[in-house]
Amino acid sequence: MAKTMMGWSLHNSNTWSKPLAPPPPSAAGATCSAYSKSASPRMRASPSPVSQRPNGSSVNPLQTLRAHHNNSTLFRSPQEDQNVAPLTANLLQLYYAYFHSAHPLCLPPEYLAKTQLQHLTIVLPVMHFIASFFARTAPTETFRAEAEKALFSSTSPPPKNAFTVQALTLFAIGLHSDNDQERCAEVKDKAIEMAIELGMNMREFSESSTEKTEGGKVLAECWRRTWWELYFLDGLLAGFHQKDRFKLWSVPCTVPLPCEELDYNRGEANKLQVIPEPYSLQQFDDRYFAAEQIVFSSFAYRIDAVRILGQVLAVGQGNDPEDPMADAADTSLVNWGLHLPDVKKELVGKDRRVDEMLFQAHMVINASTIYLHRPKSSLASSLVPDNTSCTPESKYSTATKPIALHTAKAIQAANTISKLITLPCPLIKHTPFFTCVITLAAIVHLSACSWLLHGDEGFLAKERIRLGVGALKTLEEVWNVAGCVLMQVKGVAREVFSLQMPEGEQLTGVITEEEVCRYIEEERTLEIVGGDADYHGLPALDWNGEL
Repeated sequence: MAKTMMGWSLHNSNTWSKPLAPPPPSAAGATCSAYSKSASPRMRASPSPVSQRPNGSSVNPLQTLRAHHNNSTLFRSPQEDQNVAPLTANLLQLYYAYFHSAHPLCLPPEYLAKTQLQHLTIVLPVMHFIASFFARTAPTETFRAEAEKALFSSTSPPPKNAFTVQALTLFAIGLHSDNDQERCAEVKDKAIEMAIELGMNMREFSESSTEKTEGGKVLAECWRRTWWELYFLDGLLAGFHQKDRFKLWSVPCTVPLPCEELDYNRGEANKLQVIPEPYSLQQFDDRYFAAEQIVFSSFAYRIDAVRILGQVLAVGQGNDPEDPMADAADTSLVNWGLHLPDVKKELVGKDRRVDEMLFQAHMVINASTIYLHRPKSSLASSLVPDNTSCTPESKYSTATKPIALHTAKAIQAANTISKLITLPCPLIKHTPFFTCVITLAAIVHLSACSWLLHGDEGFLAKERIRLGVGALKTLEEVWNVAGCVLMQVKGVAREVFSLQMPEGEQLTGVITEEEVCRYIEEERTLEIVGGDADYHGLPALDWNGEL
């Protein structure tokens, strides 16, 4: 098989082939655990994920990456000009092209290629598992089994080190995306336990475990990112399942903040030092009153967004309008946006690319706003079972009269989430957790447009429902959890529009149950920003059978 260069760019075409979608569960009450892509053609591919040479010998998992490096590890975006557009890639190339920017905790390609294989035997199977979601022909279930074996073999347990924590964190993200929520929580808790046991929550861990060479500084930055990625994961899962707190929110932590993505991923460009001295969390918290404004990395603002989510979760779903904890959380949410530096207020940079870390920060802030204000609002979905895999059933109290302010804030946050969908970036390159946030916004819009909004506001709510449904249909081509919640959103829509209005009241919304069901059934793809193929479903770039 002809080899491709590491500098390959994504195939951009106005035509694309959509893989067959799996049949939904036949029973009306079927749970999402029954929803799996394993029956699709790509799941019936070769039973072994190990690449073989013609003479039958196995290929070193890093061999292809090293051979194709050729002094370039930059992956071009669909917006960039392309001279050559190869149709296939190996799994590591797919991982770095489609997933790494959303969860940038692993070593950059250049440093991964230089790392001794024995240090990566636990991480690589998990990277292959996640990358296989993006390949039509890759046997995802087989790769998942290989990752599970590497991490939890009773005969050959993995070493207790930071690489294993990194692998566990990645595997938990993959399990959530595969819609295995129970196993995801178990693996995430195992990663937390090992990380704290190793002392990864302390500054000394990253500083003392590496030498002061540039490669050592990159590895130290890798450990900082691994800790904060685990923190991010713990917070989001707690939010999706409406826990009153997440474990790492109250764990002592002195880990410095990660640097900018460009500094981390550029490698040893011109042999210059590119990993700057990291800022501390205390410096970040003191930024409000600093004599000179410090611009922290986008990753740092993403971390702060999850810390604020922890405040919101601690409030719970109470309705006390005078709750000081709720007031403090609301103040933190507003302050987050007010104190963003000017250069961090735009999600799309001068290079026309979306800043994924800022994107996720805004995603978390707006989801947190809904978590805080929706229980106190007058949204109608409190009257129906509105639980999905991403949005558990709300427990509202009717003792306190709903306040219009909270309703307005919840709807505004849902509107902002809808705007995130329209940014000029392929949806599949965003974090798979965006699926759950889209679902949360869809639930809010369904509630609002069913009886509260009318006229232009009602029309816009209807369009945002279509946008959310289209996004979920696009994402289900890659992530199983998206197909699951799409099925559940349909059920919520039917419940919302079957509500019996109190006598004397009139339905004022401009959208009917029939309209919603038609949009859900007919909306097949999301067409935005010119409708290029890279904005839909699985990438045109396919797997070449190599790891």
